[in-house]
Amino acid sequence: TRKLFVTPLANNDHGKTRLVRALVNHARRERLERVRRGPQALRTPWGHVVDALIIPRSYQETLARDYNSVIEALDGVDPHWRTRDLILFPSHLVPEDCRAMVHAAHGAGFDAIAVSVLLTTEEIAAQADCVSRGWDQRWTLFNTQAADPDAQIDALGSDLWTWIAHTVRR
Repeated sequence: TRKLFVTPLANNDHGKTRLVRALVNHARRERLERVRRGPQALRTPWGHVVDALIIPRSYQETLARDYNSVIEALDGVDPHWRTRDLILFPSHLVPEDCRAMVHAAHGAGFDAIAVSVLLTTEEIAAQADCVSRGWDQRWTLFNTQAADPDAQIDALGSDLWTWIAHTVRR
């Protein structure tokens, strides 16, 4: 098992929350309208159970005002987060928060993975301050305008879950 700390990165209105919901729907093999924050058992396409902590919305939107740091937020949401196989924790493009996520991940033995969520290729430069932090891997998802955005985000969530599932369970 590889322990992964996966951080979808983008500011508002890029589809991070919907992406997390689509990923969890695929991993739980059910349709949830709302994904709850907390520990969840997810299943890989090969039937392995992944012990995950899911935080569906960005740190800045939901936890930053109540906690003084990323680690305090993780401890507040789940005191056992360090024992999980997977942490899924979205963030806005705040360089210090990105640094804190990498630090928290590495301090608990996780590989830190940044997942840039882009609407256009021009946004790559705007993410440089966050993506250049000490992530172990950097993945990119293009959530460009589509004729059927629900189908697109569902497909992206499925793709992301497959990448994670393949990486966490070898």
